[in-house]
Amino acid sequence: MTKKIALFGGSFDPFHLGHFLLARMAWERFSLNRVIFLPCAQSPLKSFQPLAPDTKRLDWLKSGLRGEGWAKVSPWETNRRGISYSVETARHWKMKNPQTGLYWILGSDQWEQLPRWKNFSELARLVHFLVFPRPEIPQKRSGVRMSVIPARFDISSTEIRVRIRKGLSIKGLVPAELEGQLKRSRFYQ
Repeated sequence: MTKKIALFGGSFDPFHLGHFLLARMAWERFSLNRVIFLPCAQSPLKSFQPLAPDTKRLDWLKSGLRGEGWAKVSPWETNRRGISYSVETARHWKMKNPQTGLYWILGSDQWEQLPRWKNFSELARLVHFLVFPRPEIPQKRSGVRMSVIPARFDISSTEIRVRIRKGLSIKGLVPAELEGQLKRSRFYQ
């Protein structure tokens, strides 16, 4: 049986239970061997940089995923610095794992932007997309392998940053291990 790896890129600024639950659901539903979380240095379609430094976002991911054997955190995109292009990331992982089925986890908001992504056609040949509704149901695209992750978790990193700034609770929105770390970090004050 072919090994199956899913790549889950994003700012993870900060990592939250929505990220965790979607990744775990994809791992279970699609019988993935591993989900690799890849915090980006800079998204090409976002005009802002993450508020928390790369090292902190990597630490928070590792802390929030500790003990989850199906999940791995990779600094590959943050180590490269600059804009993170998904096609370059997919090429890298495909070269490292040529016999592996490669999947890409993303939200339907990003799915709609896909034609704007660098070398979208090449990326579509390299990966099978696993798309979660956010809030709209993604529409199929001709010639692009895509499956829907049937889940919706209305948690956003923006909401968490706002709650921290206002001194509100983030309990139940982030892994318990991260609550204190995020509040003490001062990146979102």
